[in-house]
Amino acid sequence: MYSSTYILFILHILSIFSTASYARPMHKSKFMAQPWIGPPYSNSNLKEEDKKVFEKMLQGVELGAQFPEQGNFNTGLYKLDKDYKNHKASEIVVKALKAVGYFIDSGMLLVGKNGQFGDNKPTPVILMRRIPGDIPPNTPLWTKSRTQLLHDIKAKVKEEVITWAVDKKVLVSDFNIENIHIVLTAEGTLESVFVLDFGWPGVYTVLTVDGEKVAAWFDK
Repeated sequence: MYSSTYILFILHILSIFSTASYARPMHKSKFMAQPWIGPPYSNSNLKEEDKKVFEKMLQGVELGAQFPEQGNFNTGLYKLDKDYKNHKASEIVVKALKAVGYFIDSGMLLVGKNGQFGDNKPTPVILMRRIPGDIPPNTPLWTKSRTQLLHDIKAKVKEEVITWAVDKKVLVSDFNIENIHIVLTAEGTLESVFVLDFGWPGVYTVLTVDGEKVAAWFDK
């Protein structure tokens, strides 16, 4: 389980929204050709206030050690050494979406003594709420009952995807197992599941749709 805050340093900002056995394709394939699925999130979906998310310099952000993990379209993940705007340092994490309530703040920040790559230039960063749990392969339940665990994870991911699509008009289509956190009960059974990665190009806009249609799409 991650116990610290991460900051995501975006290398290529394409929008503000930056394989298990049931992974889905990220491109607009035949699978994605549903009348209720719109185009991928892109700059065209941004409002004027969205385009200003990296204009300010962040104050009071103290970086800790850099983590070895690194995703696409960023230059690194870092711990925060202290709390930020009443959000405890252990409760903030990167890579999420405002629509699902993960976003904390964003802006420009100098990384290290001389800035990113030593060029003394601020770097765009995003602060996100920490998501509890760990990736499934790191849990004892994965070793004991992998097939059943995947089945249970899929059911809970399905519920979350339906809720986001119907209520938030956001469709996640990339379900890499390492981009999912699970929380186990004290007895070692599955309690909750969180989809973490809202990075381009696996997030689509959604037109009006009901839960049954999203469920049918997910089950294909």
